[in-house]
Amino acid sequence: MKKRTSGLNTALIVSLLTLFSLTPAHANGLQSHAGISDAVKQFVLHEQVPLNNIQVTLTSLNKQLVLPQCGKALEVNMAPGTKLLGHTSLVVKCSSPRQWKIHVAAHIDGLVNVLVARHPIQRGTVLLNAELEFAKRRYSQLNHGYYSSANLLNNMEAKRNIKAGQVLTPNVVKAQKLVLRGQHITIVAEKGGLNLRVKGKALMDGQKGQTIKVSNLNSKKLIYAQVISAGVVKVNY
Repeated sequence: MKKRTSGLNTALIVSLLTLFSLTPAHANGLQSHAGISDAVKQFVLHEQVPLNNIQVTLTSLNKQLVLPQCGKALEVNMAPGTKLLGHTSLVVKCSSPRQWKIHVAAHIDGLVNVLVARHPIQRGTVLLNAELEFAKRRYSQLNHGYYSSANLLNNMEAKRNIKAGQVLTPNVVKAQKLVLRGQHITIVAEKGGLNLRVKGKALMDGQKGQTIKVSNLNSKKLIYAQVISAGVVKVNY
């Protein structure tokens, strides 16, 4: 009796070893992980990802994952609330012959054109196009953001000293003050199609778009107006 039990146990162990030794590369009818990875990469490459030399790495495809072989092209979509940059998540589906769906985490990296300093820029310097140039940087290394258009840096100045070749980020630039406290300014007033201009005095510093307190030098009234350009504010009646 003991010998028979021992024989059954041995047969069971052999069967289990044979089952777990199968891999997608050798087991017939199983979906290969390489096929899933290729489908994700092709999906990303066909999307309008603002990167050059795109690299796609799947980071959560478990080696022990076993799925039936898909008889049709795998369907890949972005997971809700994600973007095709950096660390992201995608959904891979199979519709035939057996339906299945998995979520895979991926890291999408590549080169992007960013604005850098053409030469050293001192703190407080107003940024001009002549001081900027484009350079390629790896997206994964731009942890503090970047600017891809010089228009975004209009009326901006260096918040601190910037090295030549340094990427311009929101951490190193700030909006330029177009109006300074105590400065004599022009107050533009629009009413009923009329455009009036009077002299005034700024009682606060102001950046473009900010609302500041000013004094009308003619009427001596204190009013609030929006900064629209250097030394000019606007009030609507």
